[in-house]
Amino acid sequence: MHIQKIIISLLFLALLGYKSQAQVTDLCARTLVGLGQDSITWSGSSCSSFGGYVIYGKHSSSSNFIVLDTTNQLNFVHNNPSEVLWTYQIGLLCGNTVSQLSIAVDNQRPVTPDLKSVSIVGGKPVLSWDSSPSPEVIGYQVYKENPYGSGNYFPYPSSGSIVYGNSFKDSTASDLLVRYAIVAVSPCSKSLLGEGKQDGTTGPHTSIVLAGSVDKCAQTLNLSWNSYENWREGLSSYVLWVGRNGQTPVPVDTIASNQTSFAYTNLQDDDILEIYLLAMEKNKVNSAKTNTIYVRTEVNRPMDYLYISGITVAEEDKVDIFWTWDTDVDFSGAELKRGSNIGNLATRLNISTIVSTTNGFRDSDVIPSQQKYIYKMEATDACDSVVVSNHASTILLEGEAKEEFVNTISWNAFDIGYGTVDAYQVYKIIDGQAALIATLDSSELEYTDELNIRNQAEANNCYYVIAQATLDFPNGQKPSIESLSNKVCITQSSLIRVPNAFVPSGKNNRFRPVVAFSRSISDYQMTIFDRYGAVQYETETFNDSWDGTNNGQALPQGVYVYVIKFTQPNGEPLEKRGTVLLIR
Repeated sequence: MHIQKIIISLLFLALLGYKSQAQVTDLCARTLVGLGQDSITWSGSSCSSFGGYVIYGKHSSSSNFIVLDTTNQLNFVHNNPSEVLWTYQIGLLCGNTVSQLSIAVDNQRPVTPDLKSVSIVGGKPVLSWDSSPSPEVIGYQVYKENPYGSGNYFPYPSSGSIVYGNSFKDSTASDLLVRYAIVAVSPCSKSLLGEGKQDGTTGPHTSIVLAGSVDKCAQTLNLSWNSYENWREGLSSYVLWVGRNGQTPVPVDTIASNQTSFAYTNLQDDDILEIYLLAMEKNKVNSAKTNTIYVRTEVNRPMDYLYISGITVAEEDKVDIFWTWDTDVDFSGAELKRGSNIGNLATRLNISTIVSTTNGFRDSDVIPSQQKYIYKMEATDACDSVVVSNHASTILLEGEAKEEFVNTISWNAFDIGYGTVDAYQVYKIIDGQAALIATLDSSELEYTDELNIRNQAEANNCYYVIAQATLDFPNGQKPSIESLSNKVCITQSSLIRVPNAFVPSGKNNRFRPVVAFSRSISDYQMTIFDRYGAVQYETETFNDSWDGTNNGQALPQGVYVYVIKFTQPNGEPLEKRGTVLLIR
């Protein structure tokens, strides 16, 4: 009993398996254009009690299938005089039961779906599309234009190579700029595919090839690409994606659909950028990706700042000029310019290399005691962009000896770009020692020094001025600086006073002149004459005096004539004539 059940079960399973293999496949229905007929073909397998194939049909205006015929053949011709839409379905008649219905197929060409995109992924073109709504479609044939731009399309990679999916990667593509189309394949068309077939819905799509080049001087990455073609809704925009130095690319800008070039400006020197574009279909979510380019942004490094940071008159009629500048720069050269008029400066120094941030130069080809000097700097980078510094000028100090033993000094205002004068300090040099004699407000440009005539050293005085200033540079630095003027020396004229009488036996017993600041006179000579013109006394020593004698003999009381000559400290000769009464 047990064995019988097993045998019955095996027979049932075998029969079930045989029955499950009975089916109708590869149904093809197409209109024979011009003949008013539809040709229907299919493949089928038999079943137990096979009674043939039942052909069902549905007119476009009908809502239900009707039986058109039953046949033992694998083909059927249905009259369709108007060549209008008919939909067909084949059933397998097994005994008295129709089973294993095929899919429903109409007599129209199967719908080729829109291409969603042609993108470049992993360095190869990749096509993608949605599934065809036509149920008879078994796959898709890819067509490739060859050569690009010719309009000639060929089955790719070969005729009859059907893609059973919704994407295709052109793994053998040697050129990224390619154009593709697809055709939906059904049992009706799989053996008819050949040269010239194209996508009948939206037209062929072209990959987008992105190229870029760095403009070192403009500091831009100039991108260019070909336009994306033939989306049904059209192109909405391009989105630029950028990844910097290994970071994941992110969208950084949206570019109008009619543009095929773009200048990306957010560049930093020596960055490595990963860049691609996404073309976006209008009113849809479809996007097509370009190839990815990697760019090392070796851009020009301009000089970000250049400041003259100090100027001062140095010893021995020299001018020291100081500056600070950006050293992270593609440096071409620089010029230190000098002149007396800011609108007419000439090159004083050419600089071909840049080493230090802070720099200085001593200009020996100047006479700062005779004129004011103005300096500027101009630096040029590798792209011929010029950066001009602020200006700076020396302080020209001038002095004058005036009457009543007064020296007056004056100077021009200290002038340096980005600078504000806080105060002026006046120094006086006597016998080689400098002493601060006044601190003045920034608006005061003159000083009067009253001399002490009892101090013979004050016949010759030298002065200089120090400007104290604060700089306020645009980069935030605020250094305090000092600028020295030239040194000016003033010599006072000697003032002579001669007594008109003396008493050899009295208190004022000798005759000689009194000269203010006498230490600095030279070529001194004093001669005494009697009223007849005879020389009674003569000396060339300033400290000598006449005691009223001649050769040791006392001269009589009376009026005598004196002539005093000497050279003043300023080099001018002086002669004083007069009379003196000798009293006994």
